[in-house]
Amino acid sequence: MMVFRQMLIFLCLMLLGIYARRKGMLDEHNQKQISSLVVNIAYPAIILSGVSGDGVRVEGEELIFAYCVAIAVLLTAVALGQIAPRILGYERKYHGIVNTMVVFTNIGFMGMPMIHGIYGADALIYMTVFLIHFNVLFYSYAIQTMQPEGEEKKRFRLRDLMNVGMGACVLSIIIYFSGIRLPYVLNATIQMVGGLTAPLAMMLIGASLPDIPWKSLITNGRLIAFVLLKMLVFPTLVLLALGQFVHHQVLLAVALCALATPSGNMLAMLAAIYNKDSFLLATEGISLTTAVSVITMPLVAFLAGIG
Repeated sequence: MMVFRQMLIFLCLMLLGIYARRKGMLDEHNQKQISSLVVNIAYPAIILSGVSGDGVRVEGEELIFAYCVAIAVLLTAVALGQIAPRILGYERKYHGIVNTMVVFTNIGFMGMPMIHGIYGADALIYMTVFLIHFNVLFYSYAIQTMQPEGEEKKRFRLRDLMNVGMGACVLSIIIYFSGIRLPYVLNATIQMVGGLTAPLAMMLIGASLPDIPWKSLITNGRLIAFVLLKMLVFPTLVLLALGQFVHHQVLLAVALCALATPSGNMLAMLAAIYNKDSFLLATEGISLTTAVSVITMPLVAFLAGIG
């Protein structure tokens, strides 16, 4: 019920984004600027907001357990990503993008605000644990997998991890374990700026929806099958299995966000750079998974007994 309620809030924000786009308040130019604001300021702030307050702390065995669950969930997603294009019969050149659309979800811009909205800032430490692994995988596995076979592949470099989001994750871990208490003014600023993430990100998603050729998407049988696998079947099965070993509601909800949120927008950018043949499929998959997430995420949560 909590997930359903939060997705309704996200839907309202998306509708506001559609309205702003129709009225000319959001256009191609300022959407890019606002996206940059979210990525470089609001999103890092919401990560830091989870450790900058005086809330309940998670330590010792509980945090180690969360760490292990994060690794298990992401490795399972990688395995499912390998299976998906073969089940669906995609040509070899599309295997990389289908694989990565299963593994790399919109956990940051949709999952982080969802956990914050449902469980509060104290729960974000669990999401931060997931995000560190997620970022490492994205800048290594995703880039390698996306590139076509038979071509010299770009190698992973540690400096590829040097981005604002990863920096915020590392800084939040340092603050958390060092016990540093930020001054009230700084802490309040971080909390307020972090609060911009959900409304801005959801409105941007809504503003992009009118540009999508929906008729061609909903008549593409293979794409529909992909969406059903990625948004319903895979996350439900994994969460049901995970629920046999994990009984922590917040940790299960974070796993839900890692598995059942839409395919990440950054994948289209990677496709444009590393595998142009898959760019169209990337934009179609991201668009359709985003559109159906309002329905599928609450349904997966219900089937898996979460919230």
